[in-house]
Amino acid sequence: SDGAEAMELLTETPARLVVTDLEMPNVDGMQLIEWLRRQPTLQFTYVLMLTARTTAKDMIRVLDAGANEFITKPVQREEFLARIRAARRIMELEAILNQQARIDSLSGLLTQRSFYDSARLEWSRSERFEQAISCVMIDIDYFKRINDTYGHPVGDEVIRAVATMLKSSTRKIDLISRYGGEEFCVLLSGADEFHATAWADRVRKLLKSHTVQIGDTIELQLSASFGVAQRMRDTASIEALVDMADQALLVAK
Repeated sequence: SDGAEAMELLTETPARLVVTDLEMPNVDGMQLIEWLRRQPTLQFTYVLMLTARTTAKDMIRVLDAGANEFITKPVQREEFLARIRAARRIMELEAILNQQARIDSLSGLLTQRSFYDSARLEWSRSERFEQAISCVMIDIDYFKRINDTYGHPVGDEVIRAVATMLKSSTRKIDLISRYGGEEFCVLLSGADEFHATAWADRVRKLLKSHTVQIGDTIELQLSASFGVAQRMRDTASIEALVDMADQALLVAK
């Protein structure tokens, strides 16, 4: 019925496409768009604005506020549907580009940047509901030696093998990233330090017992070091939690 109700609905269920009128009671279309662009989960939502205003100044104001496209009233059905089809093509392309930016091409895991984007949401949820959350940093042992001995293509296969093992050992709610080089970072939602350490030790033993077969001649026995940290009441941020786990990893190394 108005922008205020739209804000409530969008908070509960983020949408990929929003079609909104400009003139509305309580919260108008301009206020709705400005609010929407401040929401992390709605930054890529496509907004089509309907308006009876047709001056260049009004159109510039609508686009500057964050609308992707506008259509003037009275709305013609075929034009409206054509605009929706165009919006769909743009959204599909943005989804592909966003996915490519979020995922590390070698390992298929989250990049460090996309890990932090998602981890901040999990951090907020952990604080709001007072739930445990733990971070595990993982570093493949003697990885430089593997690259020096067998070459970088073999090192890449090792990265993929470890990434596959981590994905098979975690839940859908957990976050896994290739943090950099041969280092990985895992955020375990709802896990305290005791359970996170048990998980890390289980994965450590699984990795050590696993043989990576590359071609017909190369068999590698891998090992990795792990650092675990739980969010405490005085842990300031997700970055601080990752740093605590990284310090524990250095001790393990």
